[in-house]
Amino acid sequence: SLSMAGNGDSFYQWSKAVQIRTNLDLVLDWLQGVGLGDIATEFFRKLSATVNLLCIHKTSLLQTSWSCLRGDCPSLTPAQLNHLLCNYQLGQGRPHPAAWDPSAEDREEISSGECVLSCYDHPPLILPSENFMLQLSEPITNDWFHQQLRHLRHFIWEQEQQVLPANQR
Repeated sequence: SLSMAGNGDSFYQWSKAVQIRTNLDLVLDWLQGVGLGDIATEFFRKLSATVNLLCIHKTSLLQTSWSCLRGDCPSLTPAQLNHLLCNYQLGQGRPHPAAWDPSAEDREEISSGECVLSCYDHPPLILPSENFMLQLSEPITNDWFHQQLRHLRHFIWEQEQQVLPANQR
C-alpha cells in the first residue's frame, strides 16, 4: 500500500509510520532470533528505508532538501522517493516545500521509473532442520496438513496464472 499510487493515504504521516516502524522492528527482532537476521535485513531494506523516511518528524522533514533525502535513502529509487514525498500528509491545504522538488536529472528518471516495491525477490523458503514434526518416512494422516497443502497449491497455481500470457493459460 505504501508504494502503490493512490493507495494508503493514511500511511503517509508520522504517527502511522512510527507504528509501522515498531511492528517492523518486532518482526526483524524475531527473525534475528531465529537466525534469519541477515536475510531479513536485506529483504526489508527498501521497506525499512521507506518507513524510516516517514518516521522523520514533519518539522524536520519540511526542512530537508531532495538531495539530502536522496543521500539518506540510497536504497529508494528517485520514483519511489518522489512518490513518498508527493503523498506525505502535511495537512489540509499545505503545499509541499520547493526543496522536495527532484533535480532535473532525477525528474527524467522519475517519469520512466517504477515506484512499486517488489515482493518477488524474497528469500528462499527455509525448512527447519531440527525439531521438525513431519516424518517423511511415514504416511501423513493429519487432515489440517492436507488442507494447508491444498491452499498452498491453489495459491501457487493462481500466481502462475497471473504471470502466464493469456494464450498459455
